[in-house]
Amino acid sequence: MADLRAPLTSPAGSPGEPAADLDVEAMNADANSFGKLLRQASRGSEGERRKGLSMEWRGLSFSVGDKQILKDVTGVLFPGRLTAVLGPSGSGKSTLLNVLAGRQRTTGPTGSAPMTGEVSVGGTAIDVADFKSSIAYVMQDDRSELVGTMLSTLGLNKCADTIVGSALLKGISGGERKRTSVGVELITDPKMFFLDEPLSGLDSFAAYTLVQALKDLALAGVPVLCTVHQPSSEIFAMFDDVIILHDGEVVYHGPVAEFAPHFSRWGKCPANFNPADHVMFLIQKDPDENSTRLREMKDAWLSSDLHGSLCSRIDALRSGGSTPTSALRAAAPRGLPLWRQLAVLTSREFRGTVRNKGILGARFGMSIFLALLYAWLFAGSARNGDDPNVLSSCVPSHFSPPACASDFQAHYGTLVSLSISSMMGSAQPILLSFPSERPVFLREYASQQYSVLPYFVAKTLVEMPVVFISNLMTYLFSYWIMGLQGNFLELTVIGWALGITSSSLALVIGCGVASGEKAIQLAPLALIPQMLFSGLFLPVSKIPTSLQWVKYLCPLKYAINLATMAEFHYIKESMDDCEIHHPQQVCRGLYPGNYLRQDLIENQGVQWSDWVLDVAILTGLFVTFRTISLILLWRKGKYVF
Repeated sequence: MADLRAPLTSPAGSPGEPAADLDVEAMNADANSFGKLLRQASRGSEGERRKGLSMEWRGLSFSVGDKQILKDVTGVLFPGRLTAVLGPSGSGKSTLLNVLAGRQRTTGPTGSAPMTGEVSVGGTAIDVADFKSSIAYVMQDDRSELVGTMLSTLGLNKCADTIVGSALLKGISGGERKRTSVGVELITDPKMFFLDEPLSGLDSFAAYTLVQALKDLALAGVPVLCTVHQPSSEIFAMFDDVIILHDGEVVYHGPVAEFAPHFSRWGKCPANFNPADHVMFLIQKDPDENSTRLREMKDAWLSSDLHGSLCSRIDALRSGGSTPTSALRAAAPRGLPLWRQLAVLTSREFRGTVRNKGILGARFGMSIFLALLYAWLFAGSARNGDDPNVLSSCVPSHFSPPACASDFQAHYGTLVSLSISSMMGSAQPILLSFPSERPVFLREYASQQYSVLPYFVAKTLVEMPVVFISNLMTYLFSYWIMGLQGNFLELTVIGWALGITSSSLALVIGCGVASGEKAIQLAPLALIPQMLFSGLFLPVSKIPTSLQWVKYLCPLKYAINLATMAEFHYIKESMDDCEIHHPQQVCRGLYPGNYLRQDLIENQGVQWSDWVLDVAILTGLFVTFRTISLILLWRKGKYVF
């Protein structure tokens, strides 16, 4: 680890100058253009937008269980000023941002209050959870010029048309992904802007231009608060105010200009040293968090004129210069109409699906592979029982009850196998992909960029045709080889309905757990019981009465019922035609194989009269699972952290 006290000198030997590899004039030109656009956008907004809003907090404490993260923290975020939060790891920097932004759950499971203290905006007390929508204000006008300038300012021109990527799909670099995340938030032109470690992963040029953009955003009347791990001297000099935290307590909160003088009694900062590095070294030099010197620093801040002035300004804002409640309500963002959100999200989901050619190809390729495998394994099995050229079959001239029952089991097994393939082929991609997509949704939803309903509807609209194509390929490569006799399109649609319902069940798991690893571990809990209740391993009539209720939660069972009715409909037609002219007993003698298969079908819990009921239950499970997923994600979206 580099020595925090190391002096910072430029190649020319002049302390405090930017490094030679930075084109300062070019950066300033881009930044000035960017700031001009931001200020123009701000002048076109509400009146309180032009003057900006301040945020004040006093006596703020926050605990998680028995551990106190923030301890009596007081501070102000002023409009027109860029404020940085510094401190060692575990000092409470991120927690402070999350609490102020309304992204941290501030009520315990039993109604307890892990947060104490009061937060206000412009002197008016607020509930941070209710006000969080104003921290990410989404503009509704055309911002294409701002997008172009921002791409240039953040150094993203070369990857403007490149997919972002993920852990499974290579895309832009880590630094470019960080700048893209910042740009997504910047383009919303928020009323207050919070950033947690925005400079991590950026080189010196990108970090400098990003902070310059944030500086211009602050000058446009938007208070900016960000945590920074170890800023360079050039970047530190660009901050207006700085907050130092240690073990959840404030060590300093005030202007950058008075930062070094305040800590001079514990060690004067040399001329060529970075003041931030110097002070961070002083704070971390003593490993004992309860050391006398650290306590002295914190007490010195509480008794300083800066602290007294800060408290006086908070009191003045809250007593006389408070922002009217009507202005705070006006500051709340006006989101896009639901139809517009749906259109944009559907377009994005479609592009993401089409661009991910590797995953899409693997999904379709696996459907084809399994279809060919099943077709090879069950070749001709769906027509053996009705083939007059086979000596032991279900036809009247060669009827053999054991052989007919065996042929039926193989025929029925083809339907079960294809149905399981549809279920697994649709559920597994969701289990693998959604946990990695969820953090993006949570971040964007917390910023009020869109609501949960259009997000889910968009995913469903794009997922439906993909699942249909997958099932279409399955039956194209297996239907004729297996010798299936049901209507081709009807069987495909039933497999598609099972696929989207199974993916909905997988979505419930994906929304309910925190990681993809946990989703995979819980997958058997949702998938294996469905196979046990499918009738392949054990006739449904043999399932214990105490477990019969489980089948009502298994879409696989109802899809198999529908597929069975569609596939063996010719048997029912032959029996119905015979019973029109003859008694049933006579028909049983004429078509013994058909009636035997009818009894075996009913033994699996399939009733011809239940077609509408099975369709209704399958549809109900699809809607229920999607609704549960929506509610789970909505609850998690209320608090990102």
